[in-house]
Amino acid sequence: MMQSSKSRRPAPVSSDSAANDSHKRRKNVGTACLACKTRKLKCTGAPPCTNCVKSRLECTLDESADKRRRGPLKRKIDHLEDKEEVFFRLLEIIRGGDNQRIVPLLNLIRSHASLSEIRFYIEHQLPQSELSQVSNLTDLLRDIQHYDLLEPSPKRRMLDTQRPPDTPRFSVPAQPWTSVITDDGHVSRLITLWFTWIHPACNWIDRDLFIRDMKSGSLSAPYCSPFLVNVILADACGYADYAACELPEDLVATCRSLLYDEAKRLLDKEAGRISLQTVQGLGVLWLNSCITSKDRLGWISRSQLAYSLQELSQTTSNNSSDPDATRMVQVVNHTKWGLFNLSLVNGVFHKKVPILRPPLQHIPLPIHHQCDQDTWFSYPNPSGGTAGHTNCLYNALCNLNRIAYNLIEFLFSQDASFSHLELDSTAIEALQELSTWSEQLPDCLKESNRDIPHVLSLHMHYHNVTIAVYGYLRTRPAYASKTLAWVAEPRNPLITTQRAWEICLLSAHKIAQLAVVHRSGWGFDRMPGISAPCILGALFILLEALHDPANRDAFISLTVAAGAFSRRWECPRAVFRSLQNTARERGIVMPPETDPIFMDLDQLSKKSTPVKSETPEAPVI
Repeated sequence: MMQSSKSRRPAPVSSDSAANDSHKRRKNVGTACLACKTRKLKCTGAPPCTNCVKSRLECTLDESADKRRRGPLKRKIDHLEDKEEVFFRLLEIIRGGDNQRIVPLLNLIRSHASLSEIRFYIEHQLPQSELSQVSNLTDLLRDIQHYDLLEPSPKRRMLDTQRPPDTPRFSVPAQPWTSVITDDGHVSRLITLWFTWIHPACNWIDRDLFIRDMKSGSLSAPYCSPFLVNVILADACGYADYAACELPEDLVATCRSLLYDEAKRLLDKEAGRISLQTVQGLGVLWLNSCITSKDRLGWISRSQLAYSLQELSQTTSNNSSDPDATRMVQVVNHTKWGLFNLSLVNGVFHKKVPILRPPLQHIPLPIHHQCDQDTWFSYPNPSGGTAGHTNCLYNALCNLNRIAYNLIEFLFSQDASFSHLELDSTAIEALQELSTWSEQLPDCLKESNRDIPHVLSLHMHYHNVTIAVYGYLRTRPAYASKTLAWVAEPRNPLITTQRAWEICLLSAHKIAQLAVVHRSGWGFDRMPGISAPCILGALFILLEALHDPANRDAFISLTVAAGAFSRRWECPRAVFRSLQNTARERGIVMPPETDPIFMDLDQLSKKSTPVKSETPEAPVI
């Protein structure tokens, strides 16, 4: 964009008018000339200004820098109209274009590709012979090239400062909890984001007690600490908005890293002292270090978590006469089950027995469906509140993972050389419980309830557990053990390998359907990272049956979701790459509709630093 400017030769310094002008009262001006800006002097505005006259400098005024002038405002309007035209042209192409070309382009857009990445696909993926035949695409490419010259590609921002001011549900102070972000509003937005989108699916913190203590600003509060606050803020940065304007570059690039560094420094400062906040923070640290491919940190925090949780259980006082002590026991039990749920998600995807066993006693959280405190809002999107059912979700998840643990502990410890499986009574009972788990759910958690995203995440996890269990059973038939009294000869398999495979495919389709619902209602930007293993696990199942059109459609849909995760987190990107390598090794031709997603993954990989993973076959979630 050309900048309009005015230049005038410097006048003689002895001019009487210059001397008189220097004594005149300085008027407020919209912008200084370039020379005054460079020298940081007050400018009189109209060229030549007094300073340039005195110094015999050329006085150049950039009118586009004055936002009060009509010219810059008109140019801004023209620029917005040009941008609108690009998007309208893209919309028309999607509406009336050939599916063979449009579907891949649409999938790329749904995976949150920027305009530059769309342009790269049009330039490099579509053959030039086809491109020349599609005038709409040619025009669109030219417009995108023009747009890219005018404005850099949008980047992920921590907060959307161009939106109308929003009011976070939780208003909390930045001090004394963190020194990285000093603005109370920013901290309040990030805390509200975390408790809106992540906490209901990863529930091991008592939200109300945490917010109460954070508001108090007391460093001696029992349910909040600087370490816990900083690691939550770091996690929440990954779910924040795109900003329409530039924020300070150092804040954008390093804020999350600085929060992590601050959290780790505070953890080291605790010098082995175990507290509830430390254990809860280690859980958040483990989750985040895994999905951001910080494997070494993930393994360290995992080991610290297992040890600290055991120590916390031994030091918690169960004094029934002290209400505070009783409440602390309840919160510790809540934390233990919540972190067990996290470890089970990790174990399911790695096909390993989880590092944490289910606690001895499950104390369900109280259910109050009419409680105003359990209202969920899709912050920061303007919306009416709906019942959150947070405690219902937690209780159902604990019950599901208790069942899953019994199955995983049994199956993943079997000798792989055996030609079939012998199921004992505990394993058979657990399989029956798993098959009927969804039927026992209260109405508020049924899969048909699509008012809140965390019900979808709960059912995704259920189907992911099903895939892990029956994916193991599809490798060999399962029989009831001969030691059971009711078993007679000859024996028939309780579950055939074919039946196990059918169940896996059905669950993969269910995950694809739930992902589409989530995208339609809330997009992929704020889908919890803990849902990534469900999507990636389903993709590996569908990869083996792409000859079926229904499986291909589900695979394409999930590839779009996985592509969005790969833009946000590093670890799903590595597993996404493993999926592509598996297809190549087995000679599987993936649907062409997914090509732009994988091509864009190549570009992302070139921009990022290679990460050494200790478990390259699956993401650490």
